Amino acid sequence: MPARHRDARTPTVALVIGGTAGALLRYAVATAWPQPKQLWVATTVTAAVAFAVAGFIVASGAMSTVRATLFGLCASAASLSAWSVLTISQPPTLSIAFLIGVPAAALAGLLCGLLAARVAAR
Repeated sequence: MPARHRDARTPTVALVIGGTAGALLRYAVATAWPQPKQLWVATTVTAAVAFAVAGFIVASGAMSTVRATLFGLCASAASLSAWSVLTISQPPTLSIAFLIGVPAAALAGLLCGLLAARVAAR
């Protein structure tokens, strides 16, 4: 029984490790490209890629430790709470770009990840 309990905790620990790495990645992106327009591009691309990878992981089935770590990284890097703060803290035009562009990129990335998983399954 203890071995089963330890196996159940492994994906959780992997999610936490991945989430920490994703938060650090998000911080690094915001630090490397601090200008509002640079931050918009970085946030949009990060959300699209993170959602594509997360969609692929979810659609491809069983959750291994590596997949759980990647999923945590994607979830943290895409940080939609950071997106909401960025949306309200920008000039009006850029705020609208954040409001529309980031969720659209996330949905497009998710669809690409799901399609890639379907193609890989064939």
